[in-house]
Amino acid sequence: MISSWQHPGFLARALDTLFSGHCRFCSAPATGDGLCSGCHEDLPWITASCRRCGLPLASGAPVCAACLSHPPPFDHTVALWRYEAGIETLIRRFKLHGDLAAGRLLTRLAARELGTRQTPCPGPLVAMPMHPRRRRRRGFNQSALIASWLGPVVRKPLVIRHRDTPPQRRLDAEGRCHNLKGAFRLCRRPPAAVTLVDDVMTTGASLTELAHCLRAGGCRRIDVVVLARAL
Repeated sequence: MISSWQHPGFLARALDTLFSGHCRFCSAPATGDGLCSGCHEDLPWITASCRRCGLPLASGAPVCAACLSHPPPFDHTVALWRYEAGIETLIRRFKLHGDLAAGRLLTRLAARELGTRQTPCPGPLVAMPMHPRRRRRRGFNQSALIASWLGPVVRKPLVIRHRDTPPQRRLDAEGRCHNLKGAFRLCRRPPAAVTLVDDVMTTGASLTELAHCLRAGGCRRIDVVVLARAL
């Protein structure tokens, strides 16, 4: 089990230099994280959520009603923020406009919070795969970058996205599930435990299909870490 999240000294120093100066949101004096203390506190942090799917919960219950009736194929999910306000802006700038500094800022904040919460990481990190054609268009896989900045990743390809599915954002929950059927394929036998990493979870359809693929290959424990959870 990995007991702590990656926070390498050279990356920390580089980011301190990169983000020194002004807050990313309000231009007030910033800390080494690139935000002022006020904007850091104002981020839409998720403090209580369903342990299975990461959905924010106001009741304090450990599991939401949907996961009680239809448990997902992953065991535990940690989502750091609600997908709104400044977080949505940073993620969109990162993945759609190639703003790597925004991605590093988000990942550093996430790593620090995961460490503070003493969140376990039961196995190597597996990023949400991206079809090669889409990766060529975008120039990078944002989930792979997040995983590589967060901690130890699976070095050899474990799962590929062999079907270039249409974008999920215009589909409802049922359409998303249908769109992703058979999209992933195992390259080799997976470890007994893994932690899946993605930028945003909306309905969880992509992560569910990926987890089913890994379960079919013999993976027994699957955790999920996402930067943000859409409601």
